[in-house]
Amino acid sequence: MSLLEAALRGHRVVVEIPRDGVEDWVALAEVLLQEGLGAWVLPPELFPIAPEVLSLYGFRARVGACGVTDAEGVRRAVEAGLHFVLSPVSDPDLAAAAGDVPFVGGALTPGEVAAAARGGAEVVAVAPADALGTAYARALPPLFPGLALLPWGRLERYQCEMWLDAGARAVVVGDVVLRNDGSGGANSPEEVGRRAAAFRPILGSS
Repeated sequence: MSLLEAALRGHRVVVEIPRDGVEDWVALAEVLLQEGLGAWVLPPELFPIAPEVLSLYGFRARVGACGVTDAEGVRRAVEAGLHFVLSPVSDPDLAAAAGDVPFVGGALTPGEVAAAARGGAEVVAVAPADALGTAYARALPPLFPGLALLPWGRLERYQCEMWLDAGARAVVVGDVVLRNDGSGGANSPEEVGRRAAAFRPILGSS
């Protein structure tokens, strides 16, 4: 089993939970699962609720950590029982801190991605994947045909599709599904369902 398979178990779209959380996360989690979005990542601010999330959904969803930038944060994610760890940086100390838990470090530019690959990375998270425009989705993956890329950022469905069509293995979506475009608050379950349903065509089989 590859590192990415161990982390995501076939899921192609991962939903990032906002750092300030959501008011009724159980209702939103049920909506996400209903729409086929069964892989989520929690930022360090939400690690305290990880045991509760895992007790309710650990067998129905893949629940990982995101946004950790030091070894202590990785250890906290592992101790919380999260299934995998995403970091916006690639650092061997972070990978070592993860132990047997799948760890995916990040990079943005071709030089950074190449450096991560030379360091032994099997999978590299491209973060923030929305920073360099939509054309980057088509430009970067062909440069690294043997490397699993995991774009991560505020990606709309069409941007995710571009990355996947270009060869990325999966995508991590921040804000687009759960966050209200105007006020910055969380979307209602009905709106989450509408937005999540838009991703169905790119889910594949999971």
